[in-house]
Amino acid sequence: MSETAEKAKRILLFAGAGTAGFGVDVLTVMVTHKRCGLIGAQMLGFLLAVTATWILNRRYAFAGRGSERRLGEWGRYVVANGWGAVLNNGTYLLAIWLSPLLARYPEGAVALGSLAGMGANYLAAHRWVFAQGNPENLKK
Repeated sequence: MSETAEKAKRILLFAGAGTAGFGVDVLTVMVTHKRCGLIGAQMLGFLLAVTATWILNRRYAFAGRGSERRLGEWGRYVVANGWGAVLNNGTYLLAIWLSPLLARYPEGAVALGSLAGMGANYLAAHRWVFAQGNPENLKK
């Protein structure tokens, strides 16, 4: 498979893991918000979703690139996704602040934020989180 095809496959697998993570997040919030409160449910949802996507990405999108030190790798992944969430929400807020059209139809701002966050998360996973397992990965 060509390098371009490999990258495209990895990005699609990464997006699929993100979609699964979104499902975990939503389901967790739906099930726990009355017991944990809205903020607590979202915090738990984020933690479970980021763990699910780490497992899926480690197994599929970045197979063979993981570190032997799994706890440290998971920690890097959580940090990377935290920054991705900040970028996602920041992009959303900036978009609705700068664009009256997006303020009226915020779905577009949600999409922009999601793309920004996903892009940042992918780059962090590719270059930082899953590059640790094999020094050769740092060159790719």
